[in-house]
Amino acid sequence: MYIVSSLEYVIDRLFRSGIGEPGYKEREVEELLEGMDYHSLLQAVRHEAKTVYAYTTQGKQPQTFNYRGADLFGQRATLLYDDFDQSDAAQVLAERRYELWLLEDMSLVVVSCVSVDFGDGEFVTEYREIKQGDPWNTPMCLNLEELAEDLFEMFGQCYEHTLPIYEL
Repeated sequence: MYIVSSLEYVIDRLFRSGIGEPGYKEREVEELLEGMDYHSLLQAVRHEAKTVYAYTTQGKQPQTFNYRGADLFGQRATLLYDDFDQSDAAQVLAERRYELWLLEDMSLVVVSCVSVDFGDGEFVTEYREIKQGDPWNTPMCLNLEELAEDLFEMFGQCYEHTLPIYEL
């Protein structure tokens, strides 16, 4: 599942799919991919992988009602990118965002997430729903410069020796 060539393929395909209609030029994409360390990125992806639930509640107080709904993907996944769509902040922060997840099988999935945060993390509830199709054909506004920055930051942790090394 965690194979460098598979990760390289999916990241390269995602970036190159942005050439043309979505507005990126081939040279821009090549520059964004230049220096991408897929071996280190795979280590970071493996380390950050977690089970993603369709619905969760989480509180910080003792005996808070913490809940986990169904496993959304049936495998662990790593969040690569999120795009905030709407938010409203009063006494409660409510927001909707689109998230780009990399699953353990090296497929990409876009998810819509609605989150309600009361008391600056004292109690948080989140609902996630899978958006079907290619990331470029979902409501997500994918910014490749930001994504590349996030990926470089992820694999940079390996250079700083802040992550364990996994046998892949």
